[in-house]
Amino acid sequence: MARKKITRTVPDANARHFWLAGLGLVSMAGRTTVATAAQAVDRVVQARRQAAAAVGQAQSRLIETAGDLRGQIGEGVAQASQKIETALAPLMAKFKPGKAKRTTRRGRKPVAKKNVRRTAKKVVGKRTRKA
Repeated sequence: MARKKITRTVPDANARHFWLAGLGLVSMAGRTTVATAAQAVDRVVQARRQAAAAVGQAQSRLIETAGDLRGQIGEGVAQASQKIETALAPLMAKFKPGKAKRTTRRGRKPVAKKNVRRTAKKVVGKRTRKA
């Protein structure tokens, strides 16, 4: 038996097909836009978290370094002050002032001035002009 040849005919495209195809494209574009916007928001949130973590790490490193420097500076200042004191000890011993002597008064105390009463000046008021 001979096989029957199958031929397919493509239906003609009409306005309805174009309308439906356009709706499908708009729907797909809306979905991809929403998905892309969601991905962008996720990326922004992730970048913000990473930035906050980096700032926290930098802050902790700075605090740790500042604490170490404080300790080193304190030790250095203590050592420097000890060296200065040992170097200046002979000079301080050489120029050490003795006890201050109490001075004695010579002569009498000055006499207090007498309060002299002064007469008050008369205050003259301003005169108004007659018009």
